[in-house]
Amino acid sequence: MKDSVPVVLCIAGSDSGGGAGIQADIKTLNTMKVFATSAITCVTAQNTKEVLAINNLLPDIIRQQISAIKNDFNVSAIKVGMLFNKQIIKIVAKSLSEFKGVPIIVDPVMISKSGDFLLKKNSIDYFKEEIIPKSFLITPNIHEAKIISNMDTIETLSDIKICCDKFRKMGAKNVLIKGGHLNDDIYAIDYLSINNKLTKLSSKRHNTKNTHGTGCTLSASISGNIAKGMDTLKAVRLAKNFTNRAIKNSLNLGMGHGPLNHFP
Repeated sequence: MKDSVPVVLCIAGSDSGGGAGIQADIKTLNTMKVFATSAITCVTAQNTKEVLAINNLLPDIIRQQISAIKNDFNVSAIKVGMLFNKQIIKIVAKSLSEFKGVPIIVDPVMISKSGDFLLKKNSIDYFKEEIIPKSFLITPNIHEAKIISNMDTIETLSDIKICCDKFRKMGAKNVLIKGGHLNDDIYAIDYLSINNKLTKLSSKRHNTKNTHGTGCTLSASISGNIAKGMDTLKAVRLAKNFTNRAIKNSLNLGMGHGPLNHFP
């Protein structure tokens, strides 16, 4: 029996400030009229200024959350965010193997806006081995892409192509290199590699510090669009438009990097 609305499983951490993580995923998918289910990996105490504490959940409760969703819902796409350590990566990777044919969108959450590591340094190689090969699409920003690909710089189009090739060799089917941190004052340019074909996706850059949760919002929106049955290029293009509007209308809340506006 087909569910009345598309269902996405979000595997990620909880952000007490509400701007990123599971909270951003659910807000994004609700706005898109996609039903969000969740498996929380970590509980963070954070706000717009800083991450005060991270408490990772026991692997077995993470496994049970994922299993509970798999046994009751027709999941059309999976979005993976914060995994934090090897133990979590191991149980999530094993659980993902049970979802045959379901596209997995991986947002390699590594460093917070405040500079805190959300994926332990000693877990990065394990992440590359266990999670990337399962990804239908991986969505690193420039900093994450450099760390994962072991590249010193990613600035030119040639660098982007080399980086995408490295991700494909790791097992990723498709790659979206997010260019929000590139040196362009007018446009935010992302690069989407599908079947070795590179597409440039450009949007106007907005002068705001309130960008907390941008990566979570984009990857959740892509997941929602893919769950609706869109092809990858259309799913990413519409998700970028959604995220760009959310940044343009971002909310000036808190004293640090405020959240995006996920409301229609």
